[in-house]
Amino acid sequence: MSFEKALAQLKAQNARKPKPPAPPPPKERKEATVDAFRHFTHVFSQAVYGAAYGDPKGYTEYLDPSPTNADLGRALRAALAASRFITPDHPEWDAVVRPPTADEIRARENDLKRRAGVKTNKALYNGVGSVAVTLRDGQIELRPLRYLGRGAWEGIRGHEPIRLPESVSDTELGDAVTAAIEISRNS
Repeated sequence: MSFEKALAQLKAQNARKPKPPAPPPPKERKEATVDAFRHFTHVFSQAVYGAAYGDPKGYTEYLDPSPTNADLGRALRAALAASRFITPDHPEWDAVVRPPTADEIRARENDLKRRAGVKTNKALYNGVGSVAVTLRDGQIELRPLRYLGRGAWEGIRGHEPIRLPESVSDTELGDAVTAAIEISRNS
């Protein structure tokens, strides 16, 4: 039997097999991130579907390096409110749900370095703390992240996420974020 004939047989067999059902869409949620640099605190929203992506139309705020808990909680709540759940049939799907290009990453880091008044990424990321925040089913989850270098972050082994009800006050939310930032910085 020739290769072409065998290939045609396999294709015919696969065409007759029933296709598995599509997986269910992920649960709707909202996400934001708090990056606490030495010179300022950056709070921003994200567009989400399966993963979280930078949202060009999202919320971003730059606060003092040590903002009050009420200000931090208020900014984070605004970022969560601005977060968008983008489905594959959304008109902006292709523009938003994609990894950033190298030029976009470089431009973002250059903007952060300019705001911090530093010249290198090493100086920018020295002493940084980051917290990933998710709002789902009326519950806010704070996950402190550990900086790996070169703009990469990972979860911290041994630290469970901090869970709060959505109805928590801005001051209590800011207090929990401040505690998570300290965990991130000290890991």
